[in-house]
This record gives sequence, structure tokens and C-alpha cells, in this order.
Amino acid sequence: MLGSRAAGFARGLRALALAWLPGWRGRSFALARAAGAPHGGDLQPPACPEPRGRQLSLSAAAVVDSAPRPLQPYLRLMRLDKPIGTWLLYLPCTWSIGLAAEPGCFPDWYMLSLFGTGAILMRGAGCTINDMWDQDYDKKVTRTANRPIAAGDISTFQSFVFLGGQLALALGVLLCLNYYSIALGAGSLLLVITYPLMKRISYWPQLALGQKR
Repeated sequence: MLGSRAAGFARGLRALALAWLPGWRGRSFALARAAGAPHGGDLQPPACPEPRGRQLSLSAAAVVDSAPRPLQPYLRLMRLDKPIGTWLLYLPCTWSIGLAAEPGCFPDWYMLSLFGTGAILMRGAGCTINDMWDQDYDKKVTRTANRPIAAGDISTFQSFVFLGGQLALALGVLLCLNYYSIALGAGSLLLVITYPLMKRISYWPQLALGQKR
């Protein structure tokens, strides 16, 4: 009788000691043994709780996805979710503005903001024109079938009105510059419109795009 009680007391002390071993596996094994479970290894680790709410992200695609749903097709039409084209248009402008600054001075922030706004608007206008020209082709290509016009999220008339709004705002930016810059900007509109058509007659449409820049 005393022997069995002593053996039980010893097992209890051993389980208590194992419960304080480092790591959750040692504690789980000890608690399982104390509760009379045959094998502590059968226990599974507790599932990690699911993150609550949407995780914060500052990527361009995440910003577009978080925009109001009626605006998302227009933002995708002007490729705000894929800003690499805007950077390729804007960075040469920043280099020029930086080179024009006085030695030891920062570039003109007003000019940087004007050209940044113009890069977003004109890149968006170019993408809108491209999708309007190519909507029938985009429907037949897997990579482009989900573009707003090809997918039917935006009608041709709506895209035309949206294009007019982008060009009107870009004209407002252009009128903030001198007359020489206004003439150059107006002259580039022809290349903006004809660039998408170059894909139909040439394997090197980027040549036209390079001339525009």
C-alpha cells in the first residue's frame, strides 16, 4: 500500500518537474502524462490565430485595391497599380531638374511636383488610349483580358470621358510652364496618340515611345 502511494507520489513529482522544462513540447508531454494520456507526442501544436483585419501595405496595387470599388477600374485603366511606367517617365525629368539647380542647392520642389503630376497624368492618358485602341485584341489575350475596357468594367464612352479629364488636368500642369515647354508638350501629344498604333506596323514600337520621352 505504502509502496504504491510512494510510486504515485514520485510520478507526480516527475510530471511537475517535466512541466517546467523549456519549450512547449516538454510541458505538453508532462501535462499529458499527469492527466493519464498514453502518448504526449500525439498532441498537436496550437494553431496560430488568424490575423485580424487587412494588413497595412503601401504598395501601389494595395492602394488601388483599397480605393472605393467604383474608382478601381479607372485607377487600373491608368495603371496606377503598376507604377513602373510612371517612374520611367518621371525619373529623366528629375535628373534634368536636378542638373538645372544651382550648385549646392536642392532641386526646385515646385518643378518636381509639376512634372510628377504630369508624369502620372500623361502616363495614364497614354495607357487609356492604348486600351481604347486595343480593346478588341485585349479580349483575345490572356495577359490583357482583365483590363478594364476589355473586361467590360468601363465602356468606351466612359474611357473617352476619362481620357478627356486626364488631358485637361495635364494641360493645366503644362500651362504652369514657359512657352517653350508648352510648345514641346503640345507637340508630344501626337506621339502619345500614335504610339499604340506602332504595334500594328512595327516590331519596335518602343522607338516611338523613346521619341516621345
